[in-house]
Amino acid sequence: MKFIKGLGVVLLLVVVSAIGAYFGRHELTRMQENLPPFTSAAGKTEQVWVEMRDGVRLFSSVALPEGEGPFPTVLIRNPYARFATIMRETVCGRMVRYGYACVLQDVRGQGESEGEWSPMVNEVRDGKDTINWLVKQSFQDGNIAMVGPSYLASVQYAVAASGLPKEVKTLVPAVYTADLSNILYSNGMFRHETFTAWASMMRDPKNEVEDAGGDYQKAIRHLPHFEADTAVFGLSMPWYQDMINIERANKAFFNTSDALSIASVPETINVPILMVSGWYDVFFGGQMADWERLATRSSSRFVLGPWTHAGSTGKAFEIKNAQGGLFQWQEMLPWLAHHLKGQPLMNPPGLYSFRMGENEWHFYEEWPGPTTAQIYKLNKLKDSAQCDGGELSFEQDFIEPVSFRYNPLDPVPTRGGAGMLAFLLPGFDGAEPANVLQTGLCDRADVLSFQTPPLDSALLIKGKISVNLKVASSAPDTAFTAKLIEVFSDGRAVNIRDNITSLVYREGGFNRLDYTPDEAINVNIDMWPIEWRLSAGSRIRLDISSSDFPKFHAHRNRIGPWAEQDSVEVATQTLFSGTLKLPVAYR
Repeated sequence: MKFIKGLGVVLLLVVVSAIGAYFGRHELTRMQENLPPFTSAAGKTEQVWVEMRDGVRLFSSVALPEGEGPFPTVLIRNPYARFATIMRETVCGRMVRYGYACVLQDVRGQGESEGEWSPMVNEVRDGKDTINWLVKQSFQDGNIAMVGPSYLASVQYAVAASGLPKEVKTLVPAVYTADLSNILYSNGMFRHETFTAWASMMRDPKNEVEDAGGDYQKAIRHLPHFEADTAVFGLSMPWYQDMINIERANKAFFNTSDALSIASVPETINVPILMVSGWYDVFFGGQMADWERLATRSSSRFVLGPWTHAGSTGKAFEIKNAQGGLFQWQEMLPWLAHHLKGQPLMNPPGLYSFRMGENEWHFYEEWPGPTTAQIYKLNKLKDSAQCDGGELSFEQDFIEPVSFRYNPLDPVPTRGGAGMLAFLLPGFDGAEPANVLQTGLCDRADVLSFQTPPLDSALLIKGKISVNLKVASSAPDTAFTAKLIEVFSDGRAVNIRDNITSLVYREGGFNRLDYTPDEAINVNIDMWPIEWRLSAGSRIRLDISSSDFPKFHAHRNRIGPWAEQDSVEVATQTLFSGTLKLPVAYR
């Protein structure tokens, strides 16, 4: 009997402790993240249906702080049903404890909301209708912000595209760009690691896909690829069909009135914004361009860390002070407190970036600041098939062309970098993002490598890296890649930046150019900006090849729409000469 009573006491203590831990979880995580003390207790939460102009109702959850309103208010519009609980309990749960009302809405056709979803098709209208509903609600005090990463940032730009009401004081868009025109494709090469991965997850409005990662792996290898939606994902996906045809993508995603108005938001917005991105994010290149043309840049702030799209860092070396996380609470809380509550601004406008290699944070009113172009020439081309054969030097030696064979069925595997999303998929077993050791790649016969001698002193790269190549191919169209690497004195090789170009779309955008097989032409491969400190004693390495799969689709060496091609050709690629241009800074 005593044993039973004792067991009952233990069970009661366990239950009480579990309940206490549940209700105290916000306080525990607050302390772990070193955030300021909460200012409010959580009040009531109400579920409401917000009706759009066409009668479709969007499911919304309104969470309020305890006490008398009205309150400054945060709006989050979410397409990811699988993250709804996290968003409601963790994000809105924290917001109300800092004194904000929090409205979490499922976008059209996703989660519990009515209607049919197609990426960005209804977001301008639905966003406008939602914000018009919100400004009429008695619980908000006339100070509204929108926050969130990825698609949750895209809908912020969609609201801003139709003009923000005076009640919206700021936006906090993270890891997204207003203009996707240079993101979906890079010089004619489709980003499987981002958009095929996303399609694998978004085929179901509840995001309840058991093996999204495994299906992604099947889809990227399916020929012809335009069958992948029905053959692998099990349903017709018209919006994905638009994505995988570059001409249809241009019409469907970039030349609609909504897309054009969203793309112009950075130049027309009239409120300060807090932007968050990572050097290895999927959308970083576009987001940096957004910052450079931002109308309110003088009163806005850009936090740029060593992160992927998920706020994680690479595995090549440890970064202890990354301050990761997509919501960046240490930045967002003081920003919202200033713009919604009138408190003093703690973090000044400007760009706050993480310098890779040095692994320290730096603040800039203007980035990158003064730089000098340092140009290396590719030498010893015939020896470049060996890892340490080719040379990067300031002087041009006599050069003899070098050739290699590119087989699309045996592409160079992706090893790190930006523009990757598939690693987030359930069941994924594939390429790691961000900084990854480049073991084994330069041993391949289809990779040409060029290196400098060891650096006498540290070298700071700040800005856009550019590679110019004179090349030819036996194919009527093909691709060439360039990857910049730091080879440390202990032999570790870590990727810095990379990019790719097809020959037909070698000038970027959506305009096709002619190419005749075996014709020698010049191509530029421009890489997204970076801030990277190369260590004294390291070597700079540049790898040239024709594939980076599955970050980009493996070019079939054929002309025409890549997703319609059901077979491949092996091409002979020739490199005649080349240069590497680095933007070098001195502080």
